[in-house]
Amino acid sequence: MAGSSVINHKGKRIVFMDLSNTTDYNESIAALKEAEPMIRKEQPGSVLTILDISNSPFNREITNYLREFAEKNKPYVKMTVVTGVDGMKRIVVDGVIMFTRRTNIVTKDNNEQAKDYLASL
Repeated sequence: MAGSSVINHKGKRIVFMDLSNTTDYNESIAALKEAEPMIRKEQPGSVLTILDISNSPFNREITNYLREFAEKNKPYVKMTVVTGVDGMKRIVVDGVIMFTRRTNIVTKDNNEQAKDYLASL
């Protein structure tokens, strides 16, 4: 089941958005909406996030929402790591980066790598 939560890893606070293994697009969008207040209540340029899209299909609606989500949260986010990027999802992630001009989005193979990377910042 998709959802968002705050986790701590090596002393760093990370907003974790888990869309993995989701087949319901509405559930994915609801998880992102759940993360919005977690992100926007923090100081600008301070939030670390992980977005796990492993084994999740994408459609136009979720792609458009991801773009909006990334744009709206841009002022608050220090770094976003996206995991589970394969196949066509690479094009979606690259499109979000290009559309939002976010230079603070990277991909990692798995959530452990993502957490360690963010903890190093």
